Amino acid sequence: MTVVYLMIHISIMSIPLNNTTKDKLLEAAVRVLNNQPRASLADIAEAAGVKRVTLHRVIGTREELLRDVALRALDQMDEASYAAIKGKRKAFEQLKAIVGALVPYADSCHFLWKNPDVWDDPEIAREIKRHDKELCDLIDRAKEEGDILSFIPNSWIIASLDAVLYAAASTSQAGNIATNDASALAIQTLFGGITKKVKGIQPVGV
Repeated sequence: MTVVYLMIHISIMSIPLNNTTKDKLLEAAVRVLNNQPRASLADIAEAAGVKRVTLHRVIGTREELLRDVALRALDQMDEASYAAIKGKRKAFEQLKAIVGALVPYADSCHFLWKNPDVWDDPEIAREIKRHDKELCDLIDRAKEEGDILSFIPNSWIIASLDAVLYAAASTSQAGNIATNDASALAIQTLFGGITKKVKGIQPVGV
């Protein structure tokens, strides 16, 4: 009886789980950890609707989970950004498109901002540095093209972008605003402001 049980157990453990299972776990981890940074692996497994042993088997340790979530977030940002800028030549139009495209992934972005410890990982640190450089280069181009005020520091623009994405994620999650509307509002707020007339700034179309 024991031998039969062990054979069944080993057989089950050897069945590979597909990427959908891993993605489901990572998506749950983002939601849970953004709200409860000290959440346990059991909490995350419960949110994903799987057993804790499944999480351990697919992901591994908590450190491995955080690393996978961070790398997934960076991949999502890459895919969304590159798809958004296709067919757009001006840097300002590309920048607006990127902001709108990142709203659906704001949770993943927020995870990176709230967990700077994961930046100690060499691969993640390298990817974040690349992301920051590409964004700064795009902002510099928009300044050169005359679409962004040159005296505004890039660090301020990026911090403002982060804040707008967080606001978009919070309101859409609460059900107050649809994701598509949140994307449009994020673009308008960041690049056009919220008033009808602001001296020195012209509202932009969304």
